[in-house]
Amino acid sequence: MAVKYKAIILIYVAVAVLTSVQVEAQGINLLVNGEKIDVNLRIVNGRTMVPLDFVSDYFGAEVEWEAESTEGEIIHPHKLIELEVGSKIALVNSEPVPLGENVRSIDGQVMLPLRFLTGIYGGDLDWQESSKSIHYQTNQLKGFEVKEEEDNFKLIIDSNFISNYDLQLYHQPTRLVLDMHDISFKELQETINVGSESVNRVRFSQLDFAPAIARIVVDIENMSSYNIKEDGSNLILEVEAKEEVITSSIISTNHDLINQLRLTNKRVVIDPGHGGTDSGAIGVTGLKEKEVALDIATRVDDLLYQEGINTLMTRRDDSFISLAQRAEIANRFDADLFVSIHSNASYNSWANGLETYAHWDAGQDNWALAWYVQDEILQRTDFTDHGLKAANFAVLRRTNLPAILVEAGFLSNPADEQLLRDPQFRQRVAEGVVAGIRRYFEQQT
Repeated sequence: MAVKYKAIILIYVAVAVLTSVQVEAQGINLLVNGEKIDVNLRIVNGRTMVPLDFVSDYFGAEVEWEAESTEGEIIHPHKLIELEVGSKIALVNSEPVPLGENVRSIDGQVMLPLRFLTGIYGGDLDWQESSKSIHYQTNQLKGFEVKEEEDNFKLIIDSNFISNYDLQLYHQPTRLVLDMHDISFKELQETINVGSESVNRVRFSQLDFAPAIARIVVDIENMSSYNIKEDGSNLILEVEAKEEVITSSIISTNHDLINQLRLTNKRVVIDPGHGGTDSGAIGVTGLKEKEVALDIATRVDDLLYQEGINTLMTRRDDSFISLAQRAEIANRFDADLFVSIHSNASYNSWANGLETYAHWDAGQDNWALAWYVQDEILQRTDFTDHGLKAANFAVLRRTNLPAILVEAGFLSNPADEQLLRDPQFRQRVAEGVVAGIRRYFEQQT
């Protein structure tokens, strides 16, 4: 009798578990850009799922999915999304992108996570408890307008709304690079040939997905200044041309000047470890590695900019970037160096200090860079020296350039964590990283 009773309990629990995995989203509304959508929503493991038809109806995609098939494609002029029922990974232009939940076949409909769509098409999701509704504000680059007035060039960028963006100036060749986050192209026009006094051309590309990042590059012909401003949902990039172009020959043999000119040709990718849902190590009083890494990396970026070195950060905010994407960013940027910033942790609370890693198959350049950076940080801090170490970290293995990973202190050690809370101490760590990079470049010339 007891055995039968136990079996009944187990069956009841199993049924409860199965029904908790997938439930109908009864009473939950979906609004896209303020318009209520008649769509069959399902909640699976806490994720809102939408049918594949929703993608074709609201994003103009062509969907190819044969009846009874477990695989299919979402086709756009500039992106191809490959999906498979049961998989948590989509291939977007042949690159793997996490979905967050398996693609599922429910009641004869292929369904995928709604949040995945924001990573592909941009935009923002918001839950309103009072109305039990999900609000999806889409965000796409709808169009561009070029205006020229004498020595002034304007690029007017029209979107649904202005999200976070980064604008950086690079040299040789001179260009402005604008990265817009959580946004995609409605229609991708790869190039606008301008040929004006100040601007040669404007180039467009979808730099990344999940999150969706659109890149706009303005190739400069002649520039005295530039500015970016917001006007409603428009972003306006202005370039002022020089009134007169003056050329000169460098006749000084000053050593510092020569080194400075050499540095202006260099390109460094700075990689703040972790981010978003990945906090990394958490200190004994709650300090998160992702916050420390981003702050130190931002200081490194600022200092390198002052040195005249071209830089690119893999993230500038609290966002998750996969390890493969970090390496890909460095490889696409055609950088000279890749420096990843982290803080360590250990089960032993007494473990402390500084370690710098290169890949175990790394060449002499990698180890030279690691040694210079380790030495310069130690000269400016009270860190215990744990020396150089070899590892098979993905960001070191996948990068096609000299790459190191700095573990600045142990958050599991109370004394190290206290040091890393201090902005002045973080600045000294950043100064050490930059001094090490400078020494590396000087020894290469």
